[in-house]
This record gives sequence, C-alpha cells and structure tokens, in this order.
Amino acid sequence: MLKILRGLGWTVAGLLVLAIVVWCASRMWPVPESRRQAQQRLEARLPASGDNGYALLWTLAFDDLDSRQREQALAEDLRRWKADPRGEAGAQLHLTGLHGGLRPRSAASCGPTAGNCLAQVRADPQRFIDAHAGHQQLHARLDQLADADHFVSPFPPKGEGIVVPLPTYGLMVDATSARALAYVQGDVDGALRGSCRGLQLGRRLVPGGSYLVDSLIGASLVQANAQLLADMLVELPPDHPLPPECEAAMRPVLAEEQSLCRALQGEFAMSRAVIERSGEGFGVALLLDRGSTLARSAGNLGWACGPAALAALEADRPLLVAAPPQRDFGCLSNYLGCALTDIAAPAYPAYAARTQDAAAMVRLLAAQRWLRQQADEPVEALQRLPAQFRSPMRAPQLSADGRRLQVPRRAPARSPDEAAWLTVPLLAADAGSSVAAD
Repeated sequence: MLKILRGLGWTVAGLLVLAIVVWCASRMWPVPESRRQAQQRLEARLPASGDNGYALLWTLAFDDLDSRQREQALAEDLRRWKADPRGEAGAQLHLTGLHGGLRPRSAASCGPTAGNCLAQVRADPQRFIDAHAGHQQLHARLDQLADADHFVSPFPPKGEGIVVPLPTYGLMVDATSARALAYVQGDVDGALRGSCRGLQLGRRLVPGGSYLVDSLIGASLVQANAQLLADMLVELPPDHPLPPECEAAMRPVLAEEQSLCRALQGEFAMSRAVIERSGEGFGVALLLDRGSTLARSAGNLGWACGPAALAALEADRPLLVAAPPQRDFGCLSNYLGCALTDIAAPAYPAYAARTQDAAAMVRLLAAQRWLRQQADEPVEALQRLPAQFRSPMRAPQLSADGRRLQVPRRAPARSPDEAAWLTVPLLAADAGSSVAAD
C-alpha cells in the first residue's frame, strides 16, 4: 500500500511539474510581430488640434448656460469620475439634478435610419411640432457644435462599472426632423442651412471623437442630413442658391475624414482598462496574460490605423479588417484573454464600411446637384460626371426607372427598410419616396 501511495504521489508531482512547465512555456510563447505593430499604432494616439467642442457636447441637453458654465460642469463631472474607483457615480451629469436637461423624444425621430423624413413630416406635421416644442436653444447649440474641430473626451476609461461616460447622442440625431419641419413650414433657406450644419457636424465627429460610437453617430448624421438635403434640393430649382455653410459641408469627404483610427485607439484604451482591471487576483492571473491579451486586442483593432487603411479609403476599396487572431499555444495560459478578444472581434467588419457609405452619400448629393444643372438628359450627362463626384470603385448610376441616382451600399443593413442601394432622387415627384441611408 505504501508503495502504491508513493507511486501515486510521484505521479501527481510529475503531472504538476509538467503542468507548470507547459504553463510557463505557454506564457513565454512569442507574440506575433503583426500584433506588436498594431499595438504600437493604437497606442500612438493621434493628435487633435483646434477647438475641442466636448464641453458643449457633454452638456448639450442643458439650456441657459454660457461656455464658462459648460466648461465648469465638465470639469466637475470629470473630478467626480476620477474620484469614483468603480466608475458609477460619475456616469451621471451633476447638472441633471440642478437643471433637468432635455431628453430625446421618440416622436421627434424619423426612425432608426431617418428614412423618408420629409415625407413623414408632411404626413403628420403636428407630431413634429409638438416633439420639438421648446428645443430652440438646443437647435442653436447643434449649429454651434458644427464649428468645433474635434470632440475629444477627457474621461479616462475604467475597467469596472461604466467603462467611460458618454454624451446624450439622441438629441443630435433627432434634429434631422426639425430641419425637415422648417422646410415644410416654408423656411427653406433655414432648413438647408441647418442640414448643412448637421452634415458638417457629422463630418467633424467621424474622425474627431474619442470612441467608435462617436464615429458611428457622425456617419449617421452625415447620411441622414445628406439624404434630407437631396430630398429638399430636388424640389427646388436646379440653380437655387445654397447658404454659405453648404459649400464646405458638401465637399468630397477626404480619406482622413473617413478614418476610424482615432475611434479604435479609444476602443483599445477601453480594452486596456478592462484587461488590466480583470487581471487582478492570483486565480484570474493564472488564466489571463494581460500583455498577450492586449496584443490580441490590438490584432482586432489595428487595421484602422496605418497607410493601408488610408489607401483603401482614398480608393473607396473595402477595408481589410483583420481576421480574429487564431487560438495558439499561448492561449493555454491565457484562456480568459483569448475568450475575451474572440467575443469582440466579429463586430468590427460591420462597422468598417459605415464611414465609406457616408462619404458615398456626400458624393451622391453633389452629383445630384451637378446633374440637375446640366442641359442634357441625365443618362448622357452622367458620362461626364466630374471625378470628385464618383469613386474608382463605386460610380453613380441611374436606377432602372431613371428617377434616382444610386451606388451600392457597402455596410450591412441594420434594419429591414435599408435597401441595398444608397439613393438620391433626380425628379421632384420621387423626393418623398427615396430611401435614407442612416
């Protein structure tokens, strides 16, 4: 019996030694150079120059505050955020208890994709009049936001509770219907100006925010306002003068303006906070290698930064989103880290084309205006369409009935009413039935 117990003891000891050796070898498994390079690109945060509009964005819901009060409110919320180790109390604006801010109203929305907004307002104008009642100061603040150069958040991410607080984005999106309402009520130039300001705001937000949600909201603003502009302009004379704000807003969107690099650098910063917090405790540390997990996370996100992404955006080619990192020997000692990065990876390909579709909508809007100013028929004029209104990969084409101008949508549809094409109307009778992109 003693020999049997001694043999079992040696067997268990041998297995334990083997497990330790395998675990140590797994922890020393080299990180691929491609992931290290991706991590370096994501850690080299892009500089932001010019005016930061984040204080106004953060306090967007509150009336009757000057710029100094908004800066003070942001500073107080930042102080509370840094003082709260779990990131819970600081997620709420302290102004809420003092002033009671505005909230997005569902009746003000034209739907998740802002489709047919002009037609919806015409069908039920009172609904939108009631929904936007008392929002005059909000609309003025949204106009002011378009003057900012970027919207960089000062809140450092945390790895527990609310990872990072976010502004009230719904108030920005619902403003599309306010401009449609102004147009229906006869304020044509005001509606055009407001839509161009909304388009400009979206263009600034795509590359100038801190996180992916900023860029996606920006792309939605670009597409919704470009669609509304197209629906309004088709009902006006082709030579109707545009407000000065529209000149810059309707220029072709450069590759740098479509980039998600800053947004995914922010996502990587949030991932780092979560990973570093999750690695605390001996038991978890045995199954989570923070360094390796950060590198795997960088492998999911690094595609957005670097010359290859800019070249694809310049040519309007689909972005090459890296496939999720494969499980390797290093995952034996990093089971939790590999599982965590595997969960996040599949979502990013769906986001990669959103800003490219936003840029395509701006090109369609400009092409619509140019075609309507030509003397010959659209089918002939389209052959002379200037290069800045088309891309090497997606040249605008006429719909089968010749009433719309369209290019294929690249991003996956997010709702049943999103068609396979991004379209703008060429004839006034079609303005109420065109499909908005988002």
